[in-house]
Amino acid sequence: MKVTCIIVDDMKLNRDVMDDLIAGVNFLTAMGSFSNAEAALNALNELEPDVVFLDIEMPGMNGLQFLNSIVHPPMAILTTSHRKYAVEGFEMNVFDYLLKPITRERFAKCAARLYRHFKTLKKPWTADQMFIKSGNKFMRVRISEILFVEAMRDFVMVHTEKARYMILQSLKEFSAHLPDDKFVRIHRSYTVPIEKIEYIEGNKVKIQNQEIPIGDSYRSSVLKLLLGRES
Repeated sequence: MKVTCIIVDDMKLNRDVMDDLIAGVNFLTAMGSFSNAEAALNALNELEPDVVFLDIEMPGMNGLQFLNSIVHPPMAILTTSHRKYAVEGFEMNVFDYLLKPITRERFAKCAARLYRHFKTLKKPWTADQMFIKSGNKFMRVRISEILFVEAMRDFVMVHTEKARYMILQSLKEFSAHLPDDKFVRIHRSYTVPIEKIEYIEGNKVKIQNQEIPIGDSYRSSVLKLLLGRES
């Protein structure tokens, strides 16, 4: 299991310390480090981290304002020298609250909790079905009937052989539950079932009557998975 994360802190020393702590945990991967919330916001859509280690008191937008500005925020762990934000932080459902200076022992406890959380969260559906809320009903959808899943701003649209269903969830969150051996993320906006791909041509795949683009940052891994080569 791999859990991706970013670091947001205006102090370089604090960012370096956090990067070192993350590097010492084998299932955590740091994807980026940012000195202010605005820069982190600009990178979120591209990096799609599972976790953000977030300082609170920063110039400009502070950490809590940062969280409030995101519809689907990553799992947030506050890193601060001040206890006074603890209540407000937990009211915002942050995962943990780490007081600086952060010791390896304290970080290890946080990492252990993260591991247990994501091991459960990323567990795929074991049966070939799920229930999707449509209006006042929960509709049963077979995973084998999914044609592709499309990100649409704050929602995902699940396209199936019979109908389409819109869910208030990010594409990364939804895709985490799909079987890794049957689905592949081919674009920032698309996850597709491998067995439904009819052909690959240029930078797109064909599924039934739909041509779906392969994103530039996904192309190498997609071709390696599907064709056994990177280009």
